[in-house]
Amino acid sequence: MTITAPPETSSVAALTAVSPLRPTVVYERTRTGLPHLRSYFGEIWRRRPFIWHLARTQLKAENYDTAAGQLWIILNPLFMAAVYLFVRTIFRPAAGQDQEDVIDHLIMGVFLFKFVSSSLMLGARSIYMNRQMVMNTAFPRAIFPIASTTQAFMELIPTMGVFFLVHWYMDQPFTDALVWMPLYLLTFTVFSLGLALLFAPLCVLYRDTAGIVPYLTKIWLFTSPVMYSVAEIPPHLLKYLEWFNPAFAWYAAFEQIFDGDMPDLKYLWMSVAWMTVTFFAGASLFLVKERRFAARL
Repeated sequence: MTITAPPETSSVAALTAVSPLRPTVVYERTRTGLPHLRSYFGEIWRRRPFIWHLARTQLKAENYDTAAGQLWIILNPLFMAAVYLFVRTIFRPAAGQDQEDVIDHLIMGVFLFKFVSSSLMLGARSIYMNRQMVMNTAFPRAIFPIASTTQAFMELIPTMGVFFLVHWYMDQPFTDALVWMPLYLLTFTVFSLGLALLFAPLCVLYRDTAGIVPYLTKIWLFTSPVMYSVAEIPPHLLKYLEWFNPAFAWYAAFEQIFDGDMPDLKYLWMSVAWMTVTFFAGASLFLVKERRFAARL
């Protein structure tokens, strides 16, 4: 007599044979509170496709897959720049500056600020917005802030294309100084990721942080050379903004680059220093607090 296994048993056995069960993940205590970094970053590197698709999915959730949604990614910062230009023209006229220079600087500053502020705010909400995956799956949670920064960078790419068109239309210079742009953009991206990693655990452990972040970004906007150039800052305030505004070095360097001048080397060292401090502070806080996320969500 032949005994046939139930369909459910057969399917489970077939699934097990094709795709064996993954090993159980055990979180062991370490002296520093950090996970084993080599295996941790190896897991992140192995999930590169997931990070990419998660970032694209988040964009599609914001109607990125429609023509209007893609257009809004460009129109939103352009409208912001137009409002700031109106405020600037009415309340703070550009003394001794061409209108083309002011418009070009505003668009450049707003696009870059939109990138870093989006990375910060998306990263701050990334753990809470993906709380179902955080509570039901075992993989490095740093994937979520990384995906948020990737999403912000994907939004930056088309806006920078528009900026270069405006830069050309306004008859602004294209010089050899542009070779510095990829380096500054890379360090700015790592800096933005550090902010996302820093604020993600704060918004989980201290829920009120999520309500404070938008106000912090507004203050950051007005204390950064976005609506105004570095040359317009009074000397007695310039030294404070240079050393205490984390993003100041990048804005100043990009301003020099798009004005056709080689960026000052001090801005390179300042940007690298801020990038290093912010990234390691954010990564350390995130990795130490990561195992508490499920309990707080």
